[in-house]
Amino acid sequence: MMKLTIDSMCLISSIVDKVQIDDKFIQEMINLGKTAKGKNKAEVENLQKQIGMKIILKIGSKIHLAKTELIDFISSYKSISKEDAEKEDMIGFIKEIMGDENFISFFKSTAMSK
Repeated sequence: MMKLTIDSMCLISSIVDKVQIDDKFIQEMINLGKTAKGKNKAEVENLQKQIGMKIILKIGSKIHLAKTELIDFISSYKSISKEDAEKEDMIGFIKEIMGDENFISFFKSTAMSK
């Protein structure tokens, strides 16, 4: 599990800012997720794929602006060199941080404070 330091929080902030993940986008994803209620398994899986694609497109269109911060964040998070961080499998890394309670708690508390 990740220890959130001032440096890692600043890196997260810079990445989110450069990728332009804002309240409007987050609310759009939440609203889309809410439409899954009462749907069958296949419909829910389709909706999850749609949400995933929207997130990938959003991040993918701007991630080049945060390359340095992302490499630094991965390096810090995984305690690996920047060279190894550059080679990290991003899908695997995203799955890893989405399962990290400290990382998720940070975003939940940030969202709740707004």
